[in-house]
Amino acid sequence: MRKEPAMKEYDVLIIGAGAVGNAVAGEILKRNAVTVGVLEKEPDTAFGTSGRNSGVLHAGFNNKPGSLMAKLCVQGSEGFEKEAAELGVPFRKTGKLVIARFKEDLPRLKKLKEQGEANGVRELRIIGREELEKLLGYEAGVAALWSGMTGIFDPFLYTVALAEAAAVRGAEFRFGREVVGIALPNGGTASQAAEPLAAGWAKRAGFTVTARNLITGQEEVYRASVLVNCAGLFADEICRMAGIHDYKIYPCRGEYHILDKKHSKSLPFPIYPIPNEKEGGLGIHLTPTVHGNIMIGPSAEYLADDQEREEYGTTTDVMEQLTKEAAILLPGLEKKDCIRSFAGVRPKLVSREEGGYGDFVIEESEKVPGFIMLVGIESPGLTASIPIARMVARMTEEILQRNKTEEKIQQRDKAAEGAGSGSASCTSDFGEPSGVSEPRIAPGASAPGPATCGRSPGGAPAVGWEPGDQKMICRCEGITEEAILAAYDRILQIGAIPTIKGLKNRTRVTMGNCQGSFCTVNIIEVLRKKRDVDPLKLLWNGFGSHMFTGRVRE
Repeated sequence: MRKEPAMKEYDVLIIGAGAVGNAVAGEILKRNAVTVGVLEKEPDTAFGTSGRNSGVLHAGFNNKPGSLMAKLCVQGSEGFEKEAAELGVPFRKTGKLVIARFKEDLPRLKKLKEQGEANGVRELRIIGREELEKLLGYEAGVAALWSGMTGIFDPFLYTVALAEAAAVRGAEFRFGREVVGIALPNGGTASQAAEPLAAGWAKRAGFTVTARNLITGQEEVYRASVLVNCAGLFADEICRMAGIHDYKIYPCRGEYHILDKKHSKSLPFPIYPIPNEKEGGLGIHLTPTVHGNIMIGPSAEYLADDQEREEYGTTTDVMEQLTKEAAILLPGLEKKDCIRSFAGVRPKLVSREEGGYGDFVIEESEKVPGFIMLVGIESPGLTASIPIARMVARMTEEILQRNKTEEKIQQRDKAAEGAGSGSASCTSDFGEPSGVSEPRIAPGASAPGPATCGRSPGGAPAVGWEPGDQKMICRCEGITEEAILAAYDRILQIGAIPTIKGLKNRTRVTMGNCQGSFCTVNIIEVLRKKRDVDPLKLLWNGFGSHMFTGRVRE
């Protein structure tokens, strides 16, 4: 006889542990004493779109005036420096140039400025040829738009820090959980929920979410009053599981190349071409990183319907294209300067034929009350992540309060029906009172602050530690044994599964010129000796990517 999987309940369940999902979890717990669970199919956070991008804080002038995308981007840009400092994430306000190479480009440059001003973007101005050449040290075009609000940050450390802050506040992360089914409250379906409140459909027993544990292969069941879809590239699939067929994601792959640090002084701020509105991207640009590299990219390649959405391969043809186009903006650039390549995939809501951008979809479903949808959260999703989270947290509060009110009405009705027959307490299928749980933090007490797992007392991430007498693991990036062990412990503290990629995301180990050729064996050895990690079980990145497949001798 098949054993039914155990059930775990939360007030709020979030699907997806990218930057937005992590920010949503933290913001909900910052405002409310509720239980929050986060399901993520990858072994760790920052494995998807959140960790595969330019790491640019956008100002908001590229987005259509009046759009939710523009509004939230500007809010995120204005408040990011403070948020980054509180999270202990490296951030540098650099400014940015959008270059008009020819006189024919000037009307589009002017339009970008006007668009930005309509969105409320500060520190925008158009500069002429002479000032542009003075800023860059070479001739690059006839004019440029200067954006003083643009900056750069580490997207890996940012996403990790959001997860740690949420975990400290009480979020429970379940990594390696792939959602395979969603049952609506009271066994309802979206088609049955045309008039949910009138029909009493929303007097909920909770959403039931079935997830496959990719570690054990077993199915697990989760219940929640509120279900938040932060699944990124797979947000449309999660919607369909809930009976909502209104959205389709068009995956758009972008390849990047990272340059040797010898070029670090040649580019103090990002430089962009004037974007092609039809491509739905910002064009191939050059971006300095907070760690001293320069990134080239991304390309824009829509994936076919029959391709895997997480197609992260890189190609020789695109590498040559990137180098050629980047050399226009940075003369003297050669293909040999590239030390590694990677790709990310944008979850676009518009097709290749339509082109351009769709707006963010952030709303509670009218068909399925309690189901909050975040669909098409592409760039500038990282910039807007905290404003998005605050918006979702407010929605969550309203839903939970509504559910609580409905429970009180239900209790009153039961009491009236059974007057004189004893107390009338309404319980959920979990044997506990339904609706919002009782506060777990005393009134007036502050919620836990951001995580500092594996950090210095000042909150700085475990990257760039002073070597001192510490054993060096990665000489290219100056990463010590202590930093590796601290990062490993940070992975465990949020419930993630240790991988080499997870360590790289937190410390930059393997990111130097040798690309892990020398330090990988050092990492494995220190984990084996200091944390009793079996090398045969250690993963490179995703599930199935084992570093070793067996022993040649005992």
